[in-house]
Amino acid sequence: MNKVVMVILLAVFLLSACNAVVDDPLVEQPIPTETSQVIPSPTPTEHPPVVLNVCTTGLPETLFPYSGGNSPAKERILSLLYPQLLDPDNALFTSQVLDKLPSQSDGGLRLEPVPIRRGQTVVNARGELVSAIEGVWVRPSGCRDANCAITWNGVDPLEMDQMVIDFKLRDDLTWSDGTPVSAGDSAFSFRLASAPDSPANGWAEAHTAGYSALDDRTVTWVGFPGFASPDLGRFFWSPLPMHAFDTGVDFGQVADDALWTTSLPSYGPFTLAGWDAGELRLVRNPHYFNAAVEIPDSDQVVFRVVQGSPDAGWAALQEGACDVLDASFRLASEPGLLAEIEGQAGVDLRVRSGEAWTQLVFGVSPAEYDALNNPIFAQRRDYFADVRTRQGIAACLDRQVLAAATTGGWGSPWPSFVSPAGSTLEQGIVFNPEAGAALLDSAGWIDYDGDPSTPRISWNVLNVFNGTPFSVELLVGPSPFHQDLAVMIQEALTACGLGVTVRTLPTEEMFAPGPGGPLFGRDFDLALIAWQPLPGPDCGLYTSWAVPNVGNGWIGTNIAGFEDERYDRACTASTLALPEEEAALLAHAEAVFVELLPAVPLFAPPVVEVWRIGGR
Repeated sequence: MNKVVMVILLAVFLLSACNAVVDDPLVEQPIPTETSQVIPSPTPTEHPPVVLNVCTTGLPETLFPYSGGNSPAKERILSLLYPQLLDPDNALFTSQVLDKLPSQSDGGLRLEPVPIRRGQTVVNARGELVSAIEGVWVRPSGCRDANCAITWNGVDPLEMDQMVIDFKLRDDLTWSDGTPVSAGDSAFSFRLASAPDSPANGWAEAHTAGYSALDDRTVTWVGFPGFASPDLGRFFWSPLPMHAFDTGVDFGQVADDALWTTSLPSYGPFTLAGWDAGELRLVRNPHYFNAAVEIPDSDQVVFRVVQGSPDAGWAALQEGACDVLDASFRLASEPGLLAEIEGQAGVDLRVRSGEAWTQLVFGVSPAEYDALNNPIFAQRRDYFADVRTRQGIAACLDRQVLAAATTGGWGSPWPSFVSPAGSTLEQGIVFNPEAGAALLDSAGWIDYDGDPSTPRISWNVLNVFNGTPFSVELLVGPSPFHQDLAVMIQEALTACGLGVTVRTLPTEEMFAPGPGGPLFGRDFDLALIAWQPLPGPDCGLYTSWAVPNVGNGWIGTNIAGFEDERYDRACTASTLALPEEEAALLAHAEAVFVELLPAVPLFAPPVVEVWRIGGR
């Protein structure tokens, strides 16, 4: 098999979606109950087709990309039909869609100064979509950070920079029915994604002021004034075959079209050939631009449903019914089975870090503090206001051991809000219980009796009465993964002089809306949770304007109630960075996060696939 080809196919199959909360079970879409129309297969060759059998726990109901709730199988199938700009730094993916990635040096990415009218939509210096009215805090044209931001009076002339990107499609990109792929197909895709009733209408669509075909091969994205982002791939919508539909861009009609389960055209290396109740078959796209070189030595890729537990999937692979077990089997939650598989000859475990990183969140500022002038009079003690307390607790946790014990040795600690692969931190959180104890001492939490089995007590701790024991509650969901992790955290913090009680709540109760829910109502001491990744850097989880409170209807991710202007500025700068600015600004935001610690970053549960090596 061509080495480049193998890299492409393996990279595509290693992509998977993470759930918003680790506690939630994987939700698979129902599969069709009747045999769908099958289009003719390619002309037979002298040899039987080489088939790659991918086993999954469930097939999607439709291949319409914007139906919401993509399962691992759907993500992989769509990646073979409609390759995306999945990684702006990966030329293998880029070469399947664009001539090249836009950049400032070639003019494909630019900031254009535009005059601002009162009342129009702009992005303020905090990165929020707002109306341009008196008192709005914005970056004027040429300003690239908060230091030069101004408060506009709503009258004086104002210009702001508007980010514009030109995406130029490859000249040889062709649909599987022979029709050339056009920029209009990408604009068609955007109109469907941004439709009011589209489940995919989200962050990227909301920050898009315009997306249209400039010519047959060029589609232009325009952001709202004041907005910038280093994640260019988020603002390119993979082309969809506009010529195959006679319903215009009516979202409901296109979404319900039978083509999505029968014979839809594709521009990737494969195209849909057949689909029944338990099996979906892809065959080579005869019009793929680089078929002679980049199509792997698999003539077909078959996605097959294997029902039952991870053990059932492993048995099917051993019997030869599967060449690949995809991530839907959740093998990471079965460390015993993983160890068995790892020891077998003829199989290969493909493991990558997940994206929903688990974190130990500090209840820095509970909601009851919002109405008090002094937290000392609150029912909940102000345990975590001093950053030394948070740093000391972090130093008491051996995150490497936690990851190894709860992920079968496959997990790696996150340095910050950035994954290990993307982090540029030189010095992150170091496990050092002696240093952690010293930090707690310096913050006023004293081990008065020298007995680690009894909690420390406060002595001149800010906003805490002297003699208060450091006894806190750790809120956790019911999943075995979080339960095991909570016990280990409890033991580690007890050894550092904290009294920790683990409280388990059902997922729906734990994540209930505020003010009644403990998380979004900011009514907890410590919480063990995981968030779905944000569109930009995950530092945005803890900006001050993300604090859920009565003023914003209790909507926000900063359940810690953490507020710090320096952190806000560092995070916003990295979020609104241009590509060439990103590395330095992201590194600074990471360093500030690790210093201030609204939460202790732990790790993301790994995503595991099993591949059978050798003949099929």
